[in-house]
Amino acid sequence: MAFRDLTSTTNATLIVTGDLCVVGGGIAGLLLAIRVARAGRKVIVLESGKKEFDSEIQNLNFVDDESGRYGRELSGRYRGLGGTSSRWGGRMIPLSDRDTDERPHVDLPAWPINIAGLDSYSDEIERFFGVANGPFDQTAMQGIGEDLLSDDSMEVRWAKCPAFTKCNVATLLKRELQITPNLEIWLDATACNFTVNRETGRLAELAARNSAGKTIHVVAKHYVLAAGTIESTRLLLLMDRCADGQVFGKASVLGHYFQDHLKIEVAEIARAYANLTNRFFAYRFLNATRRDLHLELPHHAQEEAGTGSAFAYIAMDFANGPLAGLKKLMQGLQRRQFNWKELSLLPQSAGILSKAAYWRLMRSQLYVPPDVKFKVMLCAEQLPNWQNTISLSSATDILGIPKAKLDWRPMESEERTFRATIARLRLYWEAAGLNLVCPLIWSWTALDNDAAIIPYAEACAHPSGTTRMGTDPKKSIVDADLRCHAVPNLSVVSASVFPTAGSANPTFTIMKLAFFFADTYLAKS
Repeated sequence: MAFRDLTSTTNATLIVTGDLCVVGGGIAGLLLAIRVARAGRKVIVLESGKKEFDSEIQNLNFVDDESGRYGRELSGRYRGLGGTSSRWGGRMIPLSDRDTDERPHVDLPAWPINIAGLDSYSDEIERFFGVANGPFDQTAMQGIGEDLLSDDSMEVRWAKCPAFTKCNVATLLKRELQITPNLEIWLDATACNFTVNRETGRLAELAARNSAGKTIHVVAKHYVLAAGTIESTRLLLLMDRCADGQVFGKASVLGHYFQDHLKIEVAEIARAYANLTNRFFAYRFLNATRRDLHLELPHHAQEEAGTGSAFAYIAMDFANGPLAGLKKLMQGLQRRQFNWKELSLLPQSAGILSKAAYWRLMRSQLYVPPDVKFKVMLCAEQLPNWQNTISLSSATDILGIPKAKLDWRPMESEERTFRATIARLRLYWEAAGLNLVCPLIWSWTALDNDAAIIPYAEACAHPSGTTRMGTDPKKSIVDADLRCHAVPNLSVVSASVFPTAGSANPTFTIMKLAFFFADTYLAKS
């Protein structure tokens, strides 16, 4: 069996060896581990959580929040097999081509990696999650719903979303994880100590333990941190401390440039014509794949306003509606939890479910009852800022490991991005004639140009930037192959390597990087 629980071992301390040690059994960690194991290499995965949710282990995500502003360290991160894919909404969309190019208007260099070269992994990822191939731009939805076309104000794209039952990577890989002979997955094993060879600069050993004090020491040829932005950064900082500050001393950027997308509701769509608004904005389905509207601030508009990227999406408030039970039931299946209570409530919504089935079959759309609100959510890219940091706290967790200390605040640059995007969104609504049939009911912060928006915005749980990639070892942590400049047998595969956040949630790009790392590792080792 590939799965081993550190709690159930008879020895208080044990040593395992392999070709590759992966820290993190979430989306990136499992995808790259399976890919390398298929090639015949011995892979050891250390996952802090267990197969099922464990609240005590989840509490290891508590951080020391210096500013009190972040607030997504628990709701946006999940320890356990499958990681955040057990809660992930499933939106898959690539970064815009211009997101990773040089952007002189905001003094941002290009990413050192050829991001277009990662597109070769798109089809494979889509097949894995059971979503259809095809474009993301406005041409994707022709003939389904009412046309929404790009113009000078906003660019229309359509995200792809797998079914809730196909979001969890651990569920999709369940059988292969069990039968792959050269793959070991250790659960309840939290990385806690690093031994660095001072002469070679290589990582010689990694130790992990659990709350019972049992410890596993892993000796591998290569190591990869795939534990998400905050945890991967914390572990690199811990490694540096274990080596008396001699590992990343020349790269002062470690932990700096902590960034996330900022999110706020800017408007509600009036639904006087309920069916028509449904045709414009409800989820659409193409080849059994759900597609979500993604309105993006065009690059020329960013240049004109001197801002970063931004995007808008439509949120539907199902919390108390007749479809809430169905959504909770499907989310339970995603988390490998079957909710009989929600199932028993479904017959009470038979009429709505029947109408929803008709819309899905005949119109390839989700039917949203008239009383469900359509909210316009705006997400602004946070530009890299040295002052936003992750560091090690003086406080420790139950394992005695220093907690991550976050010092994160929105900046004036995000305020400008919000304002520029609201202005463009207003122009788009008017040019498309949407203001005549489904006008926007703007929030007071959107209407009052003298009001500040960022105090009311929240993080999207898309953290990135603190182990950024680059060519200069003094200004970056990993190179274009995701290997640490300072530690030749250590790599980082998470959004923490993103130099910038861009105009989309990071998951699709993270998965591409996982495959890219695996292929590059196999080719060079």
